[in-house]
Amino acid sequence: MAVLAWFALILVFFRLDLAHGLYFHMGETEKKCFIEEIPDETMVIGKYKTQLFDEHTGQFLPSSPGIGMHVEVKDPNMKVILSKYYASEGRFTFTSHSPGEHLICLHSNSTRWSLWAGGKLRIHLDIQVGEHANDYQEIAAKDKTNRAPASDSSIVRPSGTDQQRAKLSEVPRGAV
Repeated sequence: MAVLAWFALILVFFRLDLAHGLYFHMGETEKKCFIEEIPDETMVIGKYKTQLFDEHTGQFLPSSPGIGMHVEVKDPNMKVILSKYYASEGRFTFTSHSPGEHLICLHSNSTRWSLWAGGKLRIHLDIQVGEHANDYQEIAAKDKTNRAPASDSSIVRPSGTDQQRAKLSEVPRGAV
């Protein structure tokens, strides 16, 4: 019995080490950037959540409606590949087109929250790259809804010239 308890405890600690997300604090005018090494043609998904600090309770509020994030992503050549405003909680996606270090920057879209939040915002961020970025259950669900029954009009038939080429390719060499 003691062996099972130790095994369970080890699994809990091991699982805690595998956490991929992080959180950080930032002020009203701050911009936080992360460098991520990304192969070419790779999907990246960033999931985030913002929380305002409440000076009265001394804690971060569970959600922050009205506060949004601006996300900007630059490729290794410093070309902007994503620049968009988002809500206080959500996700952003992009696909890399060249391998190397990509710069992912976040900053608040508001200058009003510092007056009533003590100037502190907590951002939870989880960046998933490549295979880990794919939500296979979501993809399968979308795939099922996007499928339409095949009709005769959707079948591609060769044109007259394609049919002639097909016949010519069936002719033995030297016969033409």
